[in-house]
Amino acid sequence: MIFESNGKILLTSEYLVLDGAISLALPSKLTQKLFVEKIDADYLHWISYDNNKSIWYEERFFKNGKSIIYKGEKNNISDRIISLFNHIHLYTDIEKSFGKKFISKINFNRYWGLGSSSTLVNNLAKWANINAYDLLFSSFEGSGYDIACCDKSSPIIYSNKNNTINISETKFNPHFKKNLFLVYLGKKQNTQESIFSYDKMQFDKVSAVKKINKLTKEIIKCNDLPEFEKLIERHENMISKIINIDPIQKSTFSDYNKGIIKSLGSWGGDFILVSGEKEDLNYFRDKGYNTIYDLEDLVYLN
Repeated sequence: MIFESNGKILLTSEYLVLDGAISLALPSKLTQKLFVEKIDADYLHWISYDNNKSIWYEERFFKNGKSIIYKGEKNNISDRIISLFNHIHLYTDIEKSFGKKFISKINFNRYWGLGSSSTLVNNLAKWANINAYDLLFSSFEGSGYDIACCDKSSPIIYSNKNNTINISETKFNPHFKKNLFLVYLGKKQNTQESIFSYDKMQFDKVSAVKKINKLTKEIIKCNDLPEFEKLIERHENMISKIINIDPIQKSTFSDYNKGIIKSLGSWGGDFILVSGEKEDLNYFRDKGYNTIYDLEDLVYLN
């Protein structure tokens, strides 16, 4: 049995999507697969391969009454897998999970923040035939937009307001897409820690959500690059005031004057969105940022 899920990029409404804001999310063309095989054993064997086809994680899990345990050194990944299977076993017989080998294979760098966790959760939910959002929320904090991207191949508008999830496919394929790029900053942000910090912030969330919703709609409809850049700058400034962190173009790339730079997802790491011409990207390469994609090469547009 093989299951596959797409990664994701959140283009708008980072942080505020946690409070019900609508967001523009782009499913990635890079994926994670899960292979499930029967084995002649009384344990659950888990193996994870990275994008270089090397094993980066392996563990065997054993039944312990109605729960599962592992005998290796305590670690967060094994604990998280146990948490996920504990939720699965609320809906399926625990025996179904044993005598199985679960092999996950990812074709993107797991440090990129493209959804190494969400794609894994979605694949497991497909195997167990349970609700992927419930499985995610059993073990992770978040809005769930990343799960929404897993089985889509076009941009989506996503919101989770008062535990009601709304997903609609949308057209986002701007004429200036050749001027939009993704640059990897070389460090993965801890999404769970970022969410915890954001949840403690005090501000007028109703007003902020209303403003960011309007911005998202304008960004989706925009087909003029200078206007798009203005909208992105407004978006950056708005989020900056909420989380009290300078926009990355101000803090790190203040001498880049060929276009705009936008943080994606949790600020401070993962990918940034950059506008400009192809030759302008040498600015980032000269600073040691060599993982650069055309936006349309990494995510689905339509």
